[in-house]
Amino acid sequence: MQQRDYIERMVQQLAGAIATILGAASAGRFEEAERDLDRAWSGLGLRRTDVLRLDDDTVCALLGAKTELAVRLLEAQSSVEEARGAREAAAALRARAMTLRATGRMSS
Repeated sequence: MQQRDYIERMVQQLAGAIATILGAASAGRFEEAERDLDRAWSGLGLRRTDVLRLDDDTVCALLGAKTELAVRLLEAQSSVEEARGAREAAAALRARAMTLRATGRMSS
């Protein structure tokens, strides 16, 4: 019960952070969006750069029930890259989010 409440609070906080990230990106404030992404990743206990270099199984093992939150952050980062005009980077992040989601479901 406590873990579920904890995760629900994290989801709510992350939703607010993602809204802020997407708002900054749509306004062309990419450095601000990047800083907010880094803070959001830090809230999950990982650095964004680490998530991008680790394999999906390792990320899922480190995050456990928080894996879906990581997926949402990758999707937000993809939107930032799309707003920046970096379509290939955005597509790669979307693909990573999809594979991480699938890996997380298989791990549960």
